Amino acid sequence: MLFFRAITVLFLSLFTFQTPVNTEESAAVRKAAFSIGIDLSAGELVSTYDDHGGFHGDGTTCTIIQFSDDALLEEIENAGTWQSFPPDDAVNQLLYGNYLDDPETQEPFVPPIEKGYYLLKDRNSQAAEKPNIMKRGSFNFDLAVYDTDNRTLYYLVLDT
Repeated sequence: MLFFRAITVLFLSLFTFQTPVNTEESAAVRKAAFSIGIDLSAGELVSTYDDHGGFHGDGTTCTIIQFSDDALLEEIENAGTWQSFPPDDAVNQLLYGNYLDDPETQEPFVPPIEKGYYLLKDRNSQAAEKPNIMKRGSFNFDLAVYDTDNRTLYYLVLDT
């Protein structure tokens, strides 16, 4: 009997202290990292918002991650897939139109940025037939914006 108690205590202590906690916050950072293809674990999560769950999974996500050095900037510049600021008209409309606003403040999730990079991943099924993202009936995209002055990454998802 003592043997089984010892094994149980050992198992619980290993499980409790060795297993990382899977929180909503760490899941948000992992999802952003997976989408943009860059390791974001060196950053500190500032905030995350996600209201997906509507009809067909519609919703908006905004994850903000702050970095203490320029390591992410180097990865972005070496990736070859990010565009430098200023953004094109479509991305500017998506960022600062009313598409990606905080529902509480009615302000855009992303503040005005002068120097930075962005990566738009259009996941809409009509992307090939209708390349102008602003002329479609629905949106399905991931938009990552890196503010080089503040070392802040904004990861945005819109599904309508």
